[in-house]
Amino acid sequence: MKLQYTVILQIALLLLLASCQTGSAEEAEENVSFENEENLSEYIIAEEESGEDDDHVPYNEDWNYIETDELTRLLEGKAVTSEERTGYEEYPPEWDGLVLVDSRPQDVYSKGHINGAVNIPDGEFDEYKDRLPDDKEVKLVFYCGGLHCALSGNSSEKAMELGYENSYVYQEGIPAWNEAGNYFVTDEKHVEEQIMASAVERDDNTPVTLIDARTYEGYFESHIPTAVFWDDGQINTKYDGSAPADKDQEIIVYCGGFFCGKSHAIAEQLTAEGYTNVKVFAGGMPLWNDADLPTFGTAGEVGDFDVTDGQKDRSIAADEFHDLVDSGETVLDVRSDDEVASGMIDGALHIPDDEIRSGGEDVEEMLPEDKDEEIVLHCASGARAGGVVEIIAEMGYENVHYWNGGISVDEDGTYELDDE
Repeated sequence: MKLQYTVILQIALLLLLASCQTGSAEEAEENVSFENEENLSEYIIAEEESGEDDDHVPYNEDWNYIETDELTRLLEGKAVTSEERTGYEEYPPEWDGLVLVDSRPQDVYSKGHINGAVNIPDGEFDEYKDRLPDDKEVKLVFYCGGLHCALSGNSSEKAMELGYENSYVYQEGIPAWNEAGNYFVTDEKHVEEQIMASAVERDDNTPVTLIDARTYEGYFESHIPTAVFWDDGQINTKYDGSAPADKDQEIIVYCGGFFCGKSHAIAEQLTAEGYTNVKVFAGGMPLWNDADLPTFGTAGEVGDFDVTDGQKDRSIAADEFHDLVDSGETVLDVRSDDEVASGMIDGALHIPDDEIRSGGEDVEEMLPEDKDEEIVLHCASGARAGGVVEIIAEMGYENVHYWNGGISVDEDGTYELDDE
């Protein structure tokens, strides 16, 4: 009896296996083999495109794709510095067989790009295509702003039409590179913007930490204005805890040029510590000096550099403030709701400074319709008024001023300036 059950069980198993293996030859051919070395990234990209983010660039079967992990492996064998590179318009000559191309507009590239990338904006591809290598066998990797950005794919296709068949699209782009814990590279144009009064004095601009990683002697002789000195060899000792408390704050590190690795060493450590907005000014002091930009130090030459970038001085004297109020011009009180509860100048408008910084069109609707009208701002001490006066000017009100001093306002609307 036991033998009969065993035979019956074996027959049943054979029938089950036979039924599992039945099917058309066509169905068998559709199965994907995961045992070979085929690049399956196209399936991953296609799956992402079918999700909720309908604005993602559709998968293109004619393009070659590369993902963050693979790009990381490619760059691991490449030096972060270059002895031969002299400008951002050149790719690192030492990177044999690989050229990284940023397809975004020039001003966006300037603010932050992947180290070693050369900028060929997709919209100006024909104008800058001479930045591509002569060797059309070189591996080109194009990237832009992420899964929703079509610039890198468009540029890769244009390169392939020129004969660069070894062209790839890093579709994940800048966001994924940042999320992977990498720092970016910036240039002298962006650094210059950060030392301007328009960036430093605006209340709504977050501060930028600028770090000089050269020798102390070099720093003492000449450095970029607002920069502080850090020795990359003393980060864990002398400079431990000197980085900003806000790990999203922008930090820019520079040293002696494209050949110098000290700035990259500091950037790598800061990103490892969780800082998310770290950049290296790879061109460093050589490019800063070539651009005739100002320096501080014993050899510094400011010359006729205008730190206000041509901005108008909109502060006015006490007698000018009185004249504007007496003539019935628009007075804009930017103090808080609690402060104006104790009194406002008769006829004054009230828009708190924080609303001006974030209000946009809503703020403009509260201001005079005639943009040629005189407007004078005040707060309690002048600081908040000075911090938002340029925002009002940028809305088209060129005749806007502010009282840069203290003021007290009574319940009956009368006021007194502190210097009187």
